[in-house]
Amino acid sequence: MMTKFKGNKLFALLVAISSVIIIAGIILYAVLGFNTANDKFDGYRVDINYNVMIELDKKEEALAKACEDAFSQNGVKFSEKNTLSSVDAASMNESMDKVLTYTFAAGTKEEALGKAVAAINAAVGSGTEFADAEVFARWHALEGERFYDPAWRGAIAIAVAVVVALGYICARYGLSCGVAGLACCAHDALFTVALLAITRFPVYAFAPVLYAAIAAFMSVVLWLVLASKFKAGFKAGEKPGAEIVGEAVQANRKDLLFTALAFGIAIVVVGAIAVGGTALAVLPAILAVAVPIYSTLFIGPEVTVAIRTALEKRKEKKKGGYVGKKKAESRE
Repeated sequence: MMTKFKGNKLFALLVAISSVIIIAGIILYAVLGFNTANDKFDGYRVDINYNVMIELDKKEEALAKACEDAFSQNGVKFSEKNTLSSVDAASMNESMDKVLTYTFAAGTKEEALGKAVAAINAAVGSGTEFADAEVFARWHALEGERFYDPAWRGAIAIAVAVVVALGYICARYGLSCGVAGLACCAHDALFTVALLAITRFPVYAFAPVLYAAIAAFMSVVLWLVLASKFKAGFKAGEKPGAEIVGEAVQANRKDLLFTALAFGIAIVVVGAIAVGGTALAVLPAILAVAVPIYSTLFIGPEVTVAIRTALEKRKEKKKGGYVGKKKAESRE
């Protein structure tokens, strides 16, 4: 008698939960898209550096007015204004200098912006009330995070590796393992991007595609570990497929968890030592490592059991020959 795989009772519930999350993620993506709050602003910024030791702090309003008059006269409009404390490069402490910053949209004309900055420097130059404070204005372009092309190339490379790995699994460990691995990859990729859409976790615009590819790759890695354990049992043919799968999952659960944990720690370490936007792009990848554990332990084995059982029944049927209603004997 075939031993039932222990996960059968929960499989329908798990599939329902995954389906609800994936569908909800698709709907939220269609309505709101992803939260691309990490993408930096493309545009321009004008920095006005000045020192407050000359009591210029009492004239900050006058300085701001001089700058804004220069912008207005040259037809440029700022979108944001901030006052920042400068940092001494040698001691890494706040210095007595300050920076008055104005941010401008990407469509701002550079020629007009350059004229405005020249007018500001003229207004605070020699012979003015700001001269002793060493006021100096400059402008520069703000470039957004340009990770799109590398991310697409990386995602495609990972996807190709996943397809090759799935082909290897199917050829070496059988059709049931290959189809189950494909199901896990598709589930993990969709589940990961659905969670990003639902939780509104801030990501770069390119990130969901890259995280989906990472989840699929991690899914293949974990499934390869588990599928290799099925091979000996399937080859021996002494036990039903469901029993072989159930025993392999129970025996190798810790190995799968440790493998995922190792990848997760590596991601945390890289994220901790990374700087700026790189850290923001790396750390959410932990989600893409955690999701495949769920599918490898609960979804992949069920798919394998279902396909393996169907193959076993088909094999038994072929061995037994035709079993059906016999044709009526002809009368002599």
